[in-house]
Amino acid sequence: MNILMIDELPIYIHGMKTELNRVMPECTVFATNSFDDALTILESTPITIVLIDGEMNCTDFIKELTISRAALPVVVMLRKVVDSIFNFYIRQNVKGIVTKELPAEKISQILNMVLSGVVCFPEQAILHRSQQAESPTIYTLSRRQQEVLRLLANGGTNKQISRQLNISAGTVKVHLESIFHRLQVNNRTQAAMLYYKYIAD
Repeated sequence: MNILMIDELPIYIHGMKTELNRVMPECTVFATNSFDDALTILESTPITIVLIDGEMNCTDFIKELTISRAALPVVVMLRKVVDSIFNFYIRQNVKGIVTKELPAEKISQILNMVLSGVVCFPEQAILHRSQQAESPTIYTLSRRQQEVLRLLANGGTNKQISRQLNISAGTVKVHLESIFHRLQVNNRTQAAMLYYKYIAD
């Protein structure tokens, strides 16, 4: 795994790079505090995931990544989750948000989850957002999770879903467990009801 980390504080870069190398010895961390340097690294190195300081002025950089490297997952680091910032990054299609006080072990878990297709946002942000809208978490499902949910809502079995999406039945099961947890439902029927209430035309 090649991680590109962008942060404006060299001391944080040094500390986090050391910690990520400790908990993820198989990964290589490329770190910079410059967007120009980050673009140079992206052009010369097969980066797997981008970890970026969300409090830098990174709007244009993230939009550029969305256009030129749409398949490259971006995880944003924040000192504190604030509604306006959280909502902004959801609209930018980032795949995860982590707070900077998290230990490297937890950040490592989140990076691996994002690479497996799971969208990861802080629980406190999801809970607070759910107080503002009746069922917002359904909109934070990844594209793949929404595909699985759509097929489930249309009556598909795990085996049928796996065939249609060309993934294993085990992967379908993992996606469904994540979907049920995120939507706070207990079964397929409840998940399908939320799909038809909020997503289906």
